Amino acid sequence: MTTKTNNRWTLYAVFGVTVVPLMFAMLMYFNLWGVPEGRTNSGELLLPPNDLIQAQLVDQDSMPWSQADLDKRWLVVYLTQKECDQSCQEATHLLRQIHTAVGKEAHRITRILVSSQGDFNEQLQLDYPALVQLQSLSLETFEKGEGIYIVDPLGNMMMYFGTGFVGKKLLKDLKKLLRTSNIG
Repeated sequence: MTTKTNNRWTLYAVFGVTVVPLMFAMLMYFNLWGVPEGRTNSGELLLPPNDLIQAQLVDQDSMPWSQADLDKRWLVVYLTQKECDQSCQEATHLLRQIHTAVGKEAHRITRILVSSQGDFNEQLQLDYPALVQLQSLSLETFEKGEGIYIVDPLGNMMMYFGTGFVGKKLLKDLKKLLRTSNIG
């Protein structure tokens, strides 16, 4: 073999090593080969996510409330469509425990209790001073109804947990979101 033939085979080898895996990867991507079907989150992803602004949240004084006041934090919103009864109080306590269990990232989260009736519970305010109590004037935004909504720092309601949520699963999802998020 001549030097010219050796150089040509070297060129083919370099081409094969670089381009063939790229072409194979593109083929896998566009034909969805090898895409995992499982998921790692426990909550239900809301697609497309609703914007929290559409909920028209107001505070105790009927003044409009905005997420911009919280300096780009993640929100854990508990929606109750009735007075805060025993199950609501237990869920509120569990949310405080989850907030504490997040650890060093807890400063990135704010807990909110949203009521459809505007019943602001004075005892809850005394027991949980960091809990923000609001009223929603437009419940259609909360399409899944009563439960826990995770809202990202941009105001997108992105995940939902039903009223019978498991605290460890919510904690796991929150930790994962905070670990992978570059915002908030």
